[in-house]
Amino acid sequence: MMKFFTFLFLFISAAVFSQNRYELSDEGQDKLYLSDSISNLAKAGKITDHPIVVVDGIPHRFEDLEKEKLVLSKIEIKKIIALEKKAGISIYGNYGEAGVLIVTTNRSSYYKPEQEVKQESIPQNFKN
Repeated sequence: MMKFFTFLFLFISAAVFSQNRYELSDEGQDKLYLSDSISNLAKAGKITDHPIVVVDGIPHRFEDLEKEKLVLSKIEIKKIIALEKKAGISIYGNYGEAGVLIVTTNRSSYYKPEQEVKQESIPQNFKN
């Protein structure tokens, strides 16, 4: 019985830690480019390791990325900027406390993927 619980614990631990919400649509090491950038910025104290990621103006909270992945590739990323905590909070409210990462891509508007955003799914702090 103890072996079963040990196996179950290891399986759950591996499942939780292997899930990376900031994976890109690339293969190999490029898949972790954004995740590695977030880790480096978190180590420097600029953001936490669960920031809001704003891709071309569309915010993605850490909690939301459990259900949907970012439709983004490393070669599409033009620049990554971490907002100061105060600026993040003023724009995104309490959600900005974790940090805000602004990702600008080199996509033209024609090639941007369509993402349906339902009004009721947007927190009050994100609405204008």
